Amino acid sequence: MMNLPQTIPVLFLGTILAVLSPQVCPAFTVQEVVSLAKASSDLPVVKSAGLSPDMDVPWSKAVRIVDPFEGEFLGVFDRNSLGGYLFREGSTQVISLWTPSSIRVLVTVNSGEARSPFYTAGRVYPRPEFLRFVTTKKVDKLLLKIKEKVFQLDGSTGTFVVSQELATALKNAPDENLDIRLVLEGGQTVDSEIGKGTVKAWRNIY
Repeated sequence: MMNLPQTIPVLFLGTILAVLSPQVCPAFTVQEVVSLAKASSDLPVVKSAGLSPDMDVPWSKAVRIVDPFEGEFLGVFDRNSLGGYLFREGSTQVISLWTPSSIRVLVTVNSGEARSPFYTAGRVYPRPEFLRFVTTKKVDKLLLKIKEKVFQLDGSTGTFVVSQELATALKNAPDENLDIRLVLEGGQTVDSEIGKGTVKAWRNIY
């Protein structure tokens, strides 16, 4: 019997889209890798894997990421705002990027609406001018509850490795919102959720 190589290149229009290692992402079969490569030609393209509070990407959809530093791979971006709209005083935003090998999380605490008077023609008008402030929080742990099982991931700089068991659980997660808990540096916790649109999109990458 012929042994499979330790890494499986995923081809996209004659170029390598990603190199999948069985240790990092063993949930793929050879047939699934081929199907994934074919389907990727129809996916939206995002030109950076970087996360920022005001980023503009297709949310809760499988995308093909073409990053100048990290290469090409598939992923799903998710966003959830807690406590109101972006930059509202005290609101929190959780942005995440789900890829076959890792999960990246960005947590920001937002504030704004610093008012200043508006001067013109020697008169003062109370027209507000808004200043926006964003504070980024370091995420040390990520907890996910899938069905009855809780996965606890330890990471650095908000990045967490996807194991074989987790990849399988994400792929088979039910069509419903998924609860997550983020443990920040210092022990503070932020409870959030992943929308069912993102959960469905996971099936395209895991």
